[in-house]
Amino acid sequence: MLKPVIALLAVLPLWPAEPLRWAPPSQVNWQWQLTSPVDLTVDADVYDIDLFTNDASVVAQLHAKGRKAICYVSVGSWEPYRPDAGLFPDSVKGKPLDGFADEKWLDIRRIDILGPIMLARLDLCKSKGFDAVEPDNVDGFANSTGFKLSASDQLAYNRYIAKAAHDRGLSVGLKNDVDQLGDLVGDFDWALNEECFQYQECGGYYAFTSAGKSVLQVEYSLATTKFCGTANSLNFNSMQKRLELDAFRAPCRTVSPVNPSIAGITNAASYATGGVSPGEIVVLFGAAMTSGPLLSADSIQLPQTLGGTQVLFDDAPAQIIYVSGGQISAVVPQSVQGKSTTKVTVLHEGIPSAAFSVPVVAAVPGLFTLNAQGTGLAAAVNYPDGKINGVATPAERNGIVLLYATGFTGSDVKVKAGGQYAEVQYAGGVSWSVPGLVQLNVKLPPGVSGPAVEVVLEVGAAKSSTGVVLAIQ
Repeated sequence: MLKPVIALLAVLPLWPAEPLRWAPPSQVNWQWQLTSPVDLTVDADVYDIDLFTNDASVVAQLHAKGRKAICYVSVGSWEPYRPDAGLFPDSVKGKPLDGFADEKWLDIRRIDILGPIMLARLDLCKSKGFDAVEPDNVDGFANSTGFKLSASDQLAYNRYIAKAAHDRGLSVGLKNDVDQLGDLVGDFDWALNEECFQYQECGGYYAFTSAGKSVLQVEYSLATTKFCGTANSLNFNSMQKRLELDAFRAPCRTVSPVNPSIAGITNAASYATGGVSPGEIVVLFGAAMTSGPLLSADSIQLPQTLGGTQVLFDDAPAQIIYVSGGQISAVVPQSVQGKSTTKVTVLHEGIPSAAFSVPVVAAVPGLFTLNAQGTGLAAAVNYPDGKINGVATPAERNGIVLLYATGFTGSDVKVKAGGQYAEVQYAGGVSWSVPGLVQLNVKLPPGVSGPAVEVVLEVGAAKSSTGVVLAIQ
C-alpha cells in the first residue's frame, strides 16, 4: 500500500497546486534591451531580452547573479530575419507594421497555422531557462493589418498565448493592447506598456496595479521630469529608453526593499478561513514573501527558515513546507494551544510584515482533494487494491478508503459518507510525510454508493467543507 499512497501525496496541495511561476513584483528594478550583446553590468534585477539573439548561457549568467530573465518574442508579426521565418505561409502575412517596413502583421485568426510555430517559440524560451515571456504585437485588431480582425479574435489569440506560456511554467506579460486591459488582467501576470504618458492612455493599467500585478513602462520622447512623478504615484515601474532599446535606461525610481505582507491565512486542504488550530497545515497569501519560488527540499524534516523567510506565530517559528513570492505553506506550532488569538508575522531577510491576527480554534478540519481546489474528488486511496479513488476506480461498497486531511489532532474525529456515519479505524499522523498531515482509514457505511458521494469530517462542533466526494461502486 505504501507505493500508491506516496504517489497520491505527490498531487496533494501540500505544495502549490500549480507549478510556481515567477512574475515581476509590483515594484521592480528592470532593464529592457533588445540589442545584442546584452550589457550584463546594468544594475537591474530583471532583464527583458530577445529570445533568438541570446542563448542559454546569457540567461545562465543572469541567474548566476540572482537576476530574472524575460524573453521578448513577437507573436503577432512576421519578421523576415528570424530563423523560423520560412515556416509562415504568405496567406497569414498582412500589411507592414508602422515604422517597420520589413515586418508584417499576422492573421491571428489562423491559430491552426500560427499555433505550432508560437508553441515552438515558447518551448525555446523555456529550454533556454527564461522565467517569463513578453509576447509582442498582440493588438493587431486595433491596427491596419490587412485582415478583418475583431476584438474577440484578439482576445482569443492573446488568451491562447497566455495559456501556452503558463503551461510551460512561464509568466506572461500583456504588451500594450490598452483597449483590452480589463478583459485580460485575469489571463496575464503583468503588463508592459510603451508611451502611455505620451498618448494619455495610462488609466487602464489600474486593472493591473489594483490586482497587485506589476506594470513595466517606458517612454521614448518624454523627459523623465514629465512623467516619473506620476508614474511613481501610480506604482508603475517606468523608465526612459531610446527607441532602439539598447542598454541606455533612465529609471524613475530606485526600488527599495519592500516589506512582506500577509493578505490572508487558509487551511491548506479546504482553503477555509476564520481561524487556525495547533498542528494545522496552512497557506499564507500575501506579497514580497521571498524573491522567487523556493521549495523545501526535505518533506519530513521541515526547516524553520527557507529562502531567507521565517513565519512566526507570536514568537514561535513555524516549520515551512514551501515558500513562493506570494504564498507560504507552514505548520501552525503547538505553542498556540490554549490561546484565543495568535499574531502571525512573516520575516524575509529580516524585514517583517505587519502582524496578522487570527483566532485560534480547537479544529479546522479540511480534506485534501485531487484537484487541489478544496472541492471535488477527495485525495483518497482504495483499500486493499491501493488505487487512487476516482470514477474509473471507485471504492468497494462497504469497503475501506484512506483519506488525507489537516486541521486537527487526535482520534476524536467522525466521518460521514452520503450522510451516514462511517467507521473510523485509524486517525493519526503519517510518519513518512510532513507534520500536520492526518491519515484516516475509514470503513464505508453499508448501502452508500455512487460516483460522487459527499464525505464530511466532524471534529467536535467543527466540520469540513462541503463539496468533497468519493466514488463508491
